[in-house]
Amino acid sequence: MTSLIPETEIWPLLAIIVVGVAFCIYLEQTFKWAAKISGPVLALVVAMVFSNLRIVPTSAPIYDVVDDFFVPVAVPLLLFQANLRRVLRQTGPMFLTFHIAAMGSILGAFIAAWLFRHTHGIEEIVGIMTGSYIGGGVNFVAVAQTYKVPSELTNPLIVADNFIMAGFFLALLVMAGSRLFRRWYPHPHSAEGAADDSTVLAAQYWRRKEIALKDIAQALAIAITVVALSKWLSGMVKDQASSKLVVSLLGSPYVLITVFTTALVTVFPRMMEKIHGAEELGFYFLYLFFFVIGLRADLLAVIKNVPELFVICLIMAVTNLAFTLVVGRIFKLNLENLLLSVNATLGGAPSAAAMAISAGWNKLVLPGVLVAIWGYIIGTFVGIVVAEAVRNWLH
Repeated sequence: MTSLIPETEIWPLLAIIVVGVAFCIYLEQTFKWAAKISGPVLALVVAMVFSNLRIVPTSAPIYDVVDDFFVPVAVPLLLFQANLRRVLRQTGPMFLTFHIAAMGSILGAFIAAWLFRHTHGIEEIVGIMTGSYIGGGVNFVAVAQTYKVPSELTNPLIVADNFIMAGFFLALLVMAGSRLFRRWYPHPHSAEGAADDSTVLAAQYWRRKEIALKDIAQALAIAITVVALSKWLSGMVKDQASSKLVVSLLGSPYVLITVFTTALVTVFPRMMEKIHGAEELGFYFLYLFFFVIGLRADLLAVIKNVPELFVICLIMAVTNLAFTLVVGRIFKLNLENLLLSVNATLGGAPSAAAMAISAGWNKLVLPGVLVAIWGYIIGTFVGIVVAEAVRNWLH
């Protein structure tokens, strides 16, 4: 079936994408119900409505522009805060609990891979979801593009991924306030947070930031240079390396982008901290990507493929949570650190900050954001390693 707007009409399609993203960001930052659903889920749903009502096509050249140019630049922009010294210094106990949750995602990947071992492309699927459930959407994209996974698989997978995340975020908030869980785990931050005004805290955290034209110019100059260098070096690795694991890792421009940006931020922290607006630009580019994924998602194909992919994502998320709570119970770790670490692995920095803010855990906002950024750093690498390990294990 043809769409109302044909795929050759670049400017009308681009207008729908940017207006749709603006609408979703407005909803997320204005209404509590929208914030709980999360912006990426809203972007997917709104975009799917447009494409499945045949207002816009499910494929168009402008969608490829978002994949090829905006997404790679988003990765370094989102890592402008990835100062390793700061992460190690200011995360405290959260650094430990984050890695427990990350191990839960890895364990869940192997369980899902074994249960669905006859599913075509299961190695790439669990690798992508390991990257996503340690880092976030940026790692999902990085691992998927490393293996050149077709959109017929990534589109329904990211739909399943985001709906699982949205449900888990609500469950984690319920668990944080549950008397049962508070009886089983120490919860010092919940006691303190009860007296805090989370509305004031949220307004302070999401306040407008000073930004100049120079900030935008510097942020994009650094990000695009890092992407260009990484793509050039990854091409050389692919041409000369013989090891499949080396090609998968160092032949991935996203791994090199992560390494170069993290090194730059760690070696020159003061210079990078002076550049404002990089995180906002990075997240905006990611929202464009999520909206485009929704436009590409044919509802019939999603319904056909999501049940299996939904179960894979669910297994990994449940294993993450269960493993984290069991280990946390054994070692008597704080409930808030455990739940916020699960949130950080499943959803990344924005959702970790939102959960800490809404729960009134003001002392955990910064540690939660920092460990989530650490997840961005390691997520792509771990996702590729898991994909290769599963491939060797099953074959």
